[in-house]
Amino acid sequence: MDPDGEVFVQQQSVVESQRGGDRHGAGALHGLRWIREVVFRHLVDPEEVAAIFVEPIQGEGGYIVPPPDFLPALAALAREFGIFLVVDEIQTGMGRTGRMFACEHVGVTPDILTLAKGIASGLPLGAMIADAARMTWAPGAHGNTFGGNPIACEAARATINLLEKGLMQNAEKVGQRMLRQLQAMQARHRLMGDVRGVGLMIGVELVRDRETKEPATVERNQVIQRCSEAGLLLLGCGQSVIRFAPPLTLKPAEADRGVTLFEEALAAVESERTPRR
Repeated sequence: MDPDGEVFVQQQSVVESQRGGDRHGAGALHGLRWIREVVFRHLVDPEEVAAIFVEPIQGEGGYIVPPPDFLPALAALAREFGIFLVVDEIQTGMGRTGRMFACEHVGVTPDILTLAKGIASGLPLGAMIADAARMTWAPGAHGNTFGGNPIACEAARATINLLEKGLMQNAEKVGQRMLRQLQAMQARHRLMGDVRGVGLMIGVELVRDRETKEPATVERNQVIQRCSEAGLLLLGCGQSVIRFAPPLTLKPAEADRGVTLFEEALAAVESERTPRR
């Protein structure tokens, strides 16, 4: 699919979610209909499309968790037209969501899966995974900037071992704890909009008005700055989302402390900004 089309689907998903109603489902399923009814009918012949690339949970786009039937439906669409489904698990993979790969939560096995970052606990390593039928390239047919690094490969082996021995389960358990705490905060803080996530991949959307869902981008940045000054490092994503993506070794007490620092920073920003009339 052409880049403009891909961007449109992502943006349309966000726009639909901000209109209210089913924040997770409407935009995602609209995107699937748009691919079939607009892209494949009017913009490009599906026979000319080699692959569809997708994140099982949007990362930089705002930590948007699609409905459970989205990825299976996308996989079925790809199979129908003989198109490869490539799942980008660079942010969601390696135990981040409580499973080795996020696509496992909905039972989808992609044709190709891409990994990096977490695969070697931060050392430079990337991987493309596919079955033997799709990896019939002649020796030297492709290269990898980070390939052949024995130190990074050994780090990846150690990482996988730690994940299988408990870190994935820890991500699921502590992530659920944090998600419950953050969702409970919504009633106390007018800036908090949607709270969503899987495992230790959690996004908190800040809004100036819960009805219109106007993004509170300035306030989001102020909260992140206050958290940094208090010793809690957070990153933004999307228009006004704060992401929680701590190490998978996070302990419950550390998670509780992080949530407390976040709430203190949020309350301070709210007290400085008068609600809009």
